[in-house]
Amino acid sequence: MGGEYTFNKLCKLLALDETIHQTSCTNTSEQNGIVERKRRDIIKTNRSFLLSASIPSEFWEKLILTTISLINSIPSSHSSGFSPFKNLYEYVLDYSSFRVFYCNCFVLRPHAKHSKLSS
Repeated sequence: MGGEYTFNKLCKLLALDETIHQTSCTNTSEQNGIVERKRRDIIKTNRSFLLSASIPSEFWEKLILTTISLINSIPSSHSSGFSPFKNLYEYVLDYSSFRVFYCNCFVLRPHAKHSKLSS
């Protein structure tokens, strides 16, 4: 593993943006903690979307982009209640363009008999 962030095109893109590119030492996973956790969160969220909506695995790449876009659009307690999008572009994203592509729906019938374990 390794080398994902060192290919030439990425280095050139970062240089254009005057971004300082720092890499970690090899075989030191503790230095990659934040990136690895974020990657794992993205993969788990993507997998749950695929499974819950019965989406064919051919759409994996498109759904990864959707997942990342959603994560970047959702306000976070880590950034004072703002989304990463708002912090980067300094304006709030218009959520009216978002669409639900799948949603479980459960009906609660208040007068019907049900137990704690009922669906």
